[in-house]
Amino acid sequence: MTSSITPLVAMQGTLEKMADKFKEALPKTMDEWKFISVAKLTLNKNPKLVQADRNSLMQTFMKAAQDGLYLDGREAAAVLYGTQVNYLPMVEGVIKLMHNSGLIKTISAEVVYENDCFEYELGSKPFVKHIPLLVGDRGNRICVYCHVQTANDGDFVEILNMEEVEKCKQVAKTQAVWSKWYDQMAKKTAIHRIAKRLPKNDAINSVVRIEEDSMVNVTPDDKPRTEPLSRLKEAMGMGNEEVDQAANEVINNLKKEE
Repeated sequence: MTSSITPLVAMQGTLEKMADKFKEALPKTMDEWKFISVAKLTLNKNPKLVQADRNSLMQTFMKAAQDGLYLDGREAAAVLYGTQVNYLPMVEGVIKLMHNSGLIKTISAEVVYENDCFEYELGSKPFVKHIPLLVGDRGNRICVYCHVQTANDGDFVEILNMEEVEKCKQVAKTQAVWSKWYDQMAKKTAIHRIAKRLPKNDAINSVVRIEEDSMVNVTPDDKPRTEPLSRLKEAMGMGNEEVDQAANEVINNLKKEE
């Protein structure tokens, strides 16, 4: 009696075979096997990802590795749209990228509600004072802000009212994501805005690039797949040569996008 390998186990094996590719993409401070372990846990928690388009799933893993973010739902998430998997850096991940730049001393981003205590000032000496209401109804959202102090003690403040946030939401064309993580996406919008005003290096450029990526249309592709042999091959996993070829194709495609 022969035992069959499930698609989940096959994909986990594929991730292990990609260890060298992940090592090349990850920052030197991150271990590729820990990254793979977190990726496996992500698949365990959401096995529907394994049934999605294989190339988009691999792109998601590789983009996370290039940014040095774990796909743990806190730093970044693998989000399913129809048959496609999309890479979604979260606020914690974007802030991590900012800190990794070496240019940032402190950074904070928050949504302000109408019953919070909130004061700010722009100009030559910008500042923000925000005391969230701890007990009771905080009311409606009124704005989102990001405050950054750079390594050379420069202060930057970005504030968007909710009308501006809604305009960004409409341009992003990611309504399902905004519905699920509205405050997260609002904070990310403020962080991305302020990143454009900061001194630039590779890490800050990554934050700006994430914003540009979020402008693409991620309308679910629900077209039926009519290639049973291709689907069977996907379920069987990939051999070493196939992994190398597929990973190189993903990396080359990402380089073209950049």
